[in-house]
Amino acid sequence: MPRIPNTPSVRTFVETWTSELKEAAKKAAGKDGRLTVSEARKLAASSGPERFFADNALDYFKATGKKSVSVEVFAKEMTAYAQRAAELAAGGDKRLSLADGAKLPQNLVEDFFMLRGKPAPGSTPVTPGASALPQVQAALEVAVTGLLMPSETDASFKFVKGTALNGAPITEAVVRQMLGAQHDALLPQVMYVDPSRVPLAGRSPVEQRDANAFLDRIIANVDPNDPGMVALGNQFSALKAALNANLTDVTVFRFGTIDISTFIVGRTRTGELAGLLTGQVET
Repeated sequence: MPRIPNTPSVRTFVETWTSELKEAAKKAAGKDGRLTVSEARKLAASSGPERFFADNALDYFKATGKKSVSVEVFAKEMTAYAQRAAELAAGGDKRLSLADGAKLPQNLVEDFFMLRGKPAPGSTPVTPGASALPQVQAALEVAVTGLLMPSETDASFKFVKGTALNGAPITEAVVRQMLGAQHDALLPQVMYVDPSRVPLAGRSPVEQRDANAFLDRIIANVDPNDPGMVALGNQFSALKAALNANLTDVTVFRFGTIDISTFIVGRTRTGELAGLLTGQVET
């Protein structure tokens, strides 16, 4: 039976989702009111609707590095996450159609369709020509909301996408070909750069790095005594989790010197190139 109406408002979806999430967490946590990693794993084995929230809890623990959390804190932080995600998916009318629901981050899509009383995309045969790009974009844009890449300047993040790779490896040449025009349009929005240095075609040398190691270095370099830096580290952990949940073959390419164009890209489950453009300044 549907728990939310057709095309619910963002507020209706988030309030209903939070209520269901909180009840599932309470049931798993028991008398002490604290949810643990092992209790979150048990949610996945449940036969009831609480199983839909297991991925939310496990992703939370993976992103924060915590071993346990009070149900109240967990619900509050996840409400903010769902709010941002739903607003991005809904667009200007602030209402969520089934098509909008499919654009939510992966760990919210099944929840939304369960609340609508509908089968989630993927539980039925995939429509020929369907793409995972909208869902990937929603997940990554939520993960980088308010996030800046630390270096000698702060740079924002912009979503970039290519076409189907048809099994080909992700290389420098592929990134230049598929993402060059987007890079040239978006880089001035990401960080300040001399206009003559914007075009990707003229940027060299190129450095390729393992994406997880690249992000782990940022996460490990935070000051544990600085709450702001701890929050930054947690958000980069959440970004790492979002990338790995939605993409495979995740790789970093850095183009140029001094003002460096930094791509974090991978392959969607439907085979397209997708990821994020940011920047770094290193003198």
